[in-house]
Amino acid sequence: MVLTDRELFLFIICTVFYITLFIVVLQSNRRKIQLLQSRIDNIHAMQKMAVMEPNRQDVSTLFISPVYLRIKEYLNDGRSMNQGDWRELTEAVDGVYSGFSEKLFSLYRMSEQDYHVSLLIKIRIQPKDIATLTAHSKESVASTRSRLYHKVFGKKGSTKDWDDFILSI
Repeated sequence: MVLTDRELFLFIICTVFYITLFIVVLQSNRRKIQLLQSRIDNIHAMQKMAVMEPNRQDVSTLFISPVYLRIKEYLNDGRSMNQGDWRELTEAVDGVYSGFSEKLFSLYRMSEQDYHVSLLIKIRIQPKDIATLTAHSKESVASTRSRLYHKVFGKKGSTKDWDDFILSI
């Protein structure tokens, strides 16, 4: 079978196109792998920094702080938290767990919802109560938790996997 000049030209164009596409996909995958490796390195570094767990007295002050007591009242009333409460909770958590917020934001550019869910996990609020405090559904909170695990670690994980990670840092 002999190819005409036109067929040969089309064959060469298609071949160049597919080779270029292959190279672009390969480079994209390499960048994704590098990004995931960087995140994993950050996580390992954070876990090494977190070896010194705060003492029980510091943690117990968090659970008797005004913001924590107000959160319990909100749960009794079925209300969500306001911006001032979120700022106060951030300060309280960062005061006990040094650099907690900074560590979270270094892993992934979180939305406000992502961050709020993670904060509440850190102070051991139950998922159904997180839904109330953030004015989202239980399904939305569950989706947020599993999505965050996937975004940070690059693999599928359960909601419990994200909770365990948040409690470890």
